[in-house]
Amino acid sequence: MLIAFLKRLRIFTIAAAIAICVYFVARVVIFSYSEYSALERLFGLFLLAGESYMLLHAFGYMMNTFALTTPRAAPRRVTPKPGEEPAVAIVVAARHEPKEVLESTIITFRNVDYPRKTIYFLDDSSDQSYKDEADALALAHGITVFRRTERHGAKAGIVNDFLRGMPEKYIAIFDADQNPMPDFLNDIIPLLEGDERLAFVQTPQFYTNIGESPVAKGSAMQQAIFYETICEGKNVTGSMFCCGTNVVFRKEALLDVGGFEEEFITEDFATSVNLHMKGWRSWYHNHVVAFGLGPETLPAYFKQQARWAGGTISVFRKLVSGVFRHPFKLSPIQWWEYMLAGTYYFVGWAFFLLMLCPIAFLLFNVPSFFLDPRIYLTAYVPYFCLTLLIFFSTMKERHYNFSQIYYGLILGSLCFPLLMKAAVYGLFGKRMTFVVTTKGKAEVMPLSALWPYGVMMGLNIAALVTGLLKFRTAPYAMGVNMFWAAYHLFILWNIFYFNQLPVLGREEKAKWRA
Repeated sequence: MLIAFLKRLRIFTIAAAIAICVYFVARVVIFSYSEYSALERLFGLFLLAGESYMLLHAFGYMMNTFALTTPRAAPRRVTPKPGEEPAVAIVVAARHEPKEVLESTIITFRNVDYPRKTIYFLDDSSDQSYKDEADALALAHGITVFRRTERHGAKAGIVNDFLRGMPEKYIAIFDADQNPMPDFLNDIIPLLEGDERLAFVQTPQFYTNIGESPVAKGSAMQQAIFYETICEGKNVTGSMFCCGTNVVFRKEALLDVGGFEEEFITEDFATSVNLHMKGWRSWYHNHVVAFGLGPETLPAYFKQQARWAGGTISVFRKLVSGVFRHPFKLSPIQWWEYMLAGTYYFVGWAFFLLMLCPIAFLLFNVPSFFLDPRIYLTAYVPYFCLTLLIFFSTMKERHYNFSQIYYGLILGSLCFPLLMKAAVYGLFGKRMTFVVTTKGKAEVMPLSALWPYGVMMGLNIAALVTGLLKFRTAPYAMGVNMFWAAYHLFILWNIFYFNQLPVLGREEKAKWRA
């Protein structure tokens, strides 16, 4: 059904990709030949950089969408005979996780319907109270606790220490809040058994707490966009990377590349690069076979995004080095897909630069868009309309409505201050402090922490007022820049809507006050 729909949409996808290229060429040519002052050219460069980033990733999305019209053949499934099933280690690695979250996960592990499974809890806690809780859980549920004597490499380190001594053929890895369904292994193992060069099978993350708060709803929508379109497209080109949880690895493949990368926070992404460079394959199994909890508050969401952003951009540095040192270890399309993923979290800087330029023009008469209105309409409108058509059509076909998409896109835009900082840290090889994502806790951002939004809202309001006062001097230029200032102001204002307690948090707070 979906593939048939995408095939009908194929001509529009191609047209959107062409429109993106036409608009980009027009912008670069006009910028290159425009004669303006140094300050004006600087802001023109800011705008061009922000737009180029957005165009690059819009083009990547079009490519992923187009790829779905010719899906990759699934690996041959080989179902083991009864009594000959390969042994599987089901693993959760955690440090100072709440007992309630872990126990729920362990119970779902026990309910996995597979004859040769062993459940391991890789406990990396340093606090004795958490260790005692882990031992009590192990005793109550008949699982094995693994600890190491020396900490190194965070989660990747303890998994590597465990991996070297585990007797099982496969290792299924889950985050502490991700719960597999009973048929998880019966669905995945035949895929791995059918292709001896298949390193891992990745499955989607599905959040069940979307009704708890606007943040939970928005983060779930972002996951849907990623797992239901982007991952599918990457899978077609053989570029699907591990996402850290809800995944089954072949032990032999991991040992072949020296285990998980311990240098990077996002060890899953970095390890996937190593595996593909050594000729191992990956597969994305787009069926929900596990469910879990997403962040419910802004602090929890920002902590999650900081980890992902800093780690991904630090791996991007490795990718840039790799493309020059080992250009033939990945195919061109794999390099493209990895570069696209590695640069995603520069979106914070792109959004900031796009916000800055209308403000500079309206407040200080510094132009940044050197393009004749007729050329602008001819080049920009087709790109804008066609990309929106493709994006909303594909999401609507997957039964998502405008409200859900709105939550996801706005929440992502509000991350820009955090992502700007994470990008700088990642580029310089520094680690931002990683804090475990909080589930269900009553927490909001204090107003003092929202100062970047207050500053940008103030500047946009001042720019709009100034634009109104000067509108008659240049109606077209003022109108376009005022539109974008109002658009950015609308996005920024949503920070107060998203910064609220989850449903559970409000109930707990009400009880406390009573």
